[in-house]
Amino acid sequence: MSKISALIKLIEDPDEQIFLQVRNEILSMGPMIIPNLESALVTAPNADSVERISEILNEIQIENLYQNFEDWKHSKEQDLLELMILVEQIRDFNFSKQNIIEIIAQIKMDIWLELNENQTILEQINIIDRIFYTKHEFTADEKEPYALSNYFIYSLLKSKRGNDTTLGLLYLYLAQSQKISFWGVKLLSNFILAYTDSLENKEIDDVLFYLNPYKILPNKRDKNAAKFSLPNLLEFFANAGVELNVADITPCSNTDIARRWLWFIHQAYIRKGDEGKMALLNKLLKLFVHI
Repeated sequence: MSKISALIKLIEDPDEQIFLQVRNEILSMGPMIIPNLESALVTAPNADSVERISEILNEIQIENLYQNFEDWKHSKEQDLLELMILVEQIRDFNFSKQNIIEIIAQIKMDIWLELNENQTILEQINIIDRIFYTKHEFTADEKEPYALSNYFIYSLLKSKRGNDTTLGLLYLYLAQSQKISFWGVKLLSNFILAYTDSLENKEIDDVLFYLNPYKILPNKRDKNAAKFSLPNLLEFFANAGVELNVADITPCSNTDIARRWLWFIHQAYIRKGDEGKMALLNKLLKLFVHI
């Protein structure tokens, strides 16, 4: 019997002191022992063993996900696709990244096949809009925008319906993957995009116009995301009696996007009353408090 098998067998030991020692040693092994614990769950002899194994497994999965989020935060790229996959693993630790990668790769290919360097930015955006809204039929869920499922990209890819966060993030990733310089903007309770003249420039003075992937406008044949200028934006909120800060309309970092996204998911789990996920989100949000 291997050391790992022997340790897992000892999880059944009725002596609490022995169990705690075994538990700590298993936890120290980290994610490498997850497959063994998952197999042990299937053959556990009784409910007490199932509960003990499940608790250890859950703790390792939480720590592993936390570490992956921390690695993402400190990475140079802070890749949005990787962030999408990590967020999916909040809902399901065993989520396979291929579920997202394969679907998004096809959408990226559909867009890439129609873009060329001779097109204006508006022509390129119209192509993305047509692929995004008409060919792949993504649309806004206006009935239940704050439903938990609407905060996960895989749900959007399967149902074709999402809220401002998931529609905006997917559109943002697809545009940036084609070297089109869009950035996320945390506009009060809404997530929109800002276009600048370069992927190197993302200050407020660099913004040429804004785009809202959640606000879909029909035209004769296709659908388009709403576009507006900074004066349009300021006038709209001034008429509504809302004063905007510079930070509300300035392109934000991917860490800002992650923090906002996690906060909204946390709120959704609060509404659902899922204490385990609430605790997990609290832990993850602490990573992004001081950036």
